Amino acid sequence: MTNIVKINFCFSQNITKNKKAFVGALIHSIQPNKKVGYAGYLKKAHLYRHLSSYFNSKNINMHKPLLADSKNKIEKIIKSAVQKCFEQLSPSSLFIFVFPWFNAKYDKAFGGVNGFAPYANTIHIFISPAKFSTQSLKETVVHEFNHAVFFYHHQSASKLTLLETLIFEGLAENFREEVIGGKPSPWSQALSKKQCELALLSLKHSMYSRKHSLYRNVFFGGKKYKRWTGYSIGYRIVKSFRKTCPSKSWEEIMKMESKAIFAMSSFIKK
Repeated sequence: MTNIVKINFCFSQNITKNKKAFVGALIHSIQPNKKVGYAGYLKKAHLYRHLSSYFNSKNINMHKPLLADSKNKIEKIIKSAVQKCFEQLSPSSLFIFVFPWFNAKYDKAFGGVNGFAPYANTIHIFISPAKFSTQSLKETVVHEFNHAVFFYHHQSASKLTLLETLIFEGLAENFREEVIGGKPSPWSQALSKKQCELALLSLKHSMYSRKHSLYRNVFFGGKKYKRWTGYSIGYRIVKSFRKTCPSKSWEEIMKMESKAIFAMSSFIKK
């Protein structure tokens, strides 16, 4: 695993109140890679633009250089989580980029950790070194690991239909539960089973839509849908699929088309 997994810590060692300089310092050491570009982006400017959405002139004031002890602790936890993942799925390579995170608004729900998979075999971990919980870090790594493997077999997130996105998130959260354990996440339990059924019924004519506005509404809330609706629906679809097809390995599942998983899920037949 040592030669397959590369962990890159992208922290600034300097204190600055300038957002542009701060984000620039985070990505300064990231070099282009033939497999994943600039940490999952074609151009460094694209990576910069994405990371900029996580920071503002106020929250970067919370930044402190990452201490060696904290770095070693985080790296050890990540490696232990990845080792568990490799027992189920074995990608040819895995690139993990660790960034600071200061969003106190979501600390309670996310345990001081957030994650994002921009591309195949690529994971971004955002972490608050002083606030994160070990379990949250493990759960985030495993969840994003599944996303990173999904992109190896399927198209990028920007091209996924609503159905594919539901399955995409459902796979990641069920994989996380099976691999690392822990309680069901708040986003997977945001709606009851009945609420999920009703929401899914209302979306039956939009399942192949690629509209970003619909995705935002279903997954993050809006006038029609409660926050995390999409995560809860996807979780229940895949959960019932796993009960229907318990003998399928994760290697097999990750290669399956989303519409096949959806069709084989007992959740939609009740």
